[in-house]
This record gives sequence, C-alpha cells and structure tokens, in this order.
Amino acid sequence: MPRPRRKRTIATPPVMEGFKPFGIPMNDLKPVILLFEEYESIRLADYEGLNHEQASVRMNVSRATFTRIYEQARRNIARAFIEGKAIFIEGGDYHTDDFWYRCGGCMKLTISATPVQICNYCQSKNIRLLNKKETMNPMGPGGNCICVYCGTRVPHIQGQPCKERDCPQCGKKMMREGSYHHQLYMQKKGEIKDEGSNNINRE
Repeated sequence: MPRPRRKRTIATPPVMEGFKPFGIPMNDLKPVILLFEEYESIRLADYEGLNHEQASVRMNVSRATFTRIYEQARRNIARAFIEGKAIFIEGGDYHTDDFWYRCGGCMKLTISATPVQICNYCQSKNIRLLNKKETMNPMGPGGNCICVYCGTRVPHIQGQPCKERDCPQCGKKMMREGSYHHQLYMQKKGEIKDEGSNNINRE
C-alpha cells in the first residue's frame, strides 16, 4: 500500500486573499488558484530565503515534495502574470493548528487557537472561516462539476475531483458546483463587478 500523504504544515495564512491585475476589465478577470501550501513555499524560499531542505523541514514534507509544490506555485504565478488573471489564495492539502478568519467588515485577518464568532478588531459578526474545511459537511456523491469560464455542467463522478476534469467545451479545469471554491469564486466575481461599477460611478 502507498504511504498516506502527509499534510503540509503552514504557520500563518497570507494577509491577503489574492491579487487583481491592472489593465484588465474587472468583470473579465478569471482566477488562477494558488493553494495555501504553494503560497507557503514561496514565502519560505523567496521571502525568508530558506533553501529547499530547510523549507521542507518547516513544512513537514520531503525535499522533493517541497520542490514540486514550489515549482507549481511559480508556474501558477507566471500564468497569472502572463495571461492577466487574478490570483486566489485558497484551499490545498495542508495542516495548521489555528483557525483563520477574514472579517467582511474591516477585512482584517484573525488567527485564533479556538473558534470565534466575532472579529477581534471591529467586533463584527460578519467573519468567514478560511481553513478547517474538513469540519464542514461534505458535498456527498451527487451534484455537478461546473466550468466557471463557460458555464458548462457535467455530472460529478464519485471519487474523481472536479478540479482534475477538463471542461468538454473549453478545456478549462472545472469546480464542484456549490463547493467552497465555487462559492468563493462567485463571491469574488461579484465583488470584482461591484468594484468595477463603483469605479465607473466615481469617474
């Protein structure tokens, strides 16, 4: 039997949820997903300046695994830069001992050892959990995979993640309809459109 896959240890989440490129109409932006462990590999290697051996120890993975994560992170960032796509930092196969929350009011990040109900900064109840997704109810065996680029839906195949399927119409990677990633994408798409409208109104 193959060895069970070890979850990648991440110390702290990024202070932001992603990036948006200038010069692209806001409602036309498409996302590139940068997983939390990919972000962490960039932080350790390129920001802290650790070599791959040191960084792999911090993430509790082998050096070869760290290198694969790091190279994938750089490819995703390069793709976003070259193709003018937004970057969403989310998801992945990682471990953290803390709960991460983003406040919908002040947008600040709260890191807590235990679950919280309100923002530590503005006391708003409009907070969103960024990790610990394993505690949420599973999607179940049914449902659809959806392409957020062209809207194509296909029945979900149990045991095959939607993100590993290519859209039969446009060839892009798909998402599980109604999943956390899909809801986050739709939320951010709405935020992008709203910001675009606000910019137009101010002009």
